[in-house]
Amino acid sequence: MPTLARLRRVIAAVPRGRVVTYGQVAEAAGFPRAARLTVRALQRADELPWHRVVASGGRIALPGEEGREQRLRLKLEGVTFRGGRVRMDLHAWNPARSRKRRIGKGTIDPLRKSTRTRASRPDETDVGGELIGFGPRPKPLGHRRFPGPPGELEDG
Repeated sequence: MPTLARLRRVIAAVPRGRVVTYGQVAEAAGFPRAARLTVRALQRADELPWHRVVASGGRIALPGEEGREQRLRLKLEGVTFRGGRVRMDLHAWNPARSRKRRIGKGTIDPLRKSTRTRASRPDETDVGGELIGFGPRPKPLGHRRFPGPPGELEDG
């Protein structure tokens, strides 16, 4: 599979209300330390959830109007911020962990076009030696699920 297609597949798998960093996408696709490839994969790919990919530490790296649009789209999905950064402790999505949890005996690997299962071909379901994939859609994150001092989950 071509390089950019592998990266785009990982980006397409990010669930609503979750975010992933450029570096995590590259690593999950089998290209560790190649975060710039993720940026390149996002260019000219309008159908992808581009707003769910952020810089390290949850920082929105896009300047100006594009950065404001990304922040707005994330807020509409229920993502919370602390200052100018996404609350990664609440909204980070780990592609490797999600796939390990979901792929089991008799399930179809979403990153492959074939219908072979992990149980029948364990070596073919790994992409670059790393397990990646899709997880279930998360429940909406509300302020009642995370008790703490008032205003802790507010933007600011």
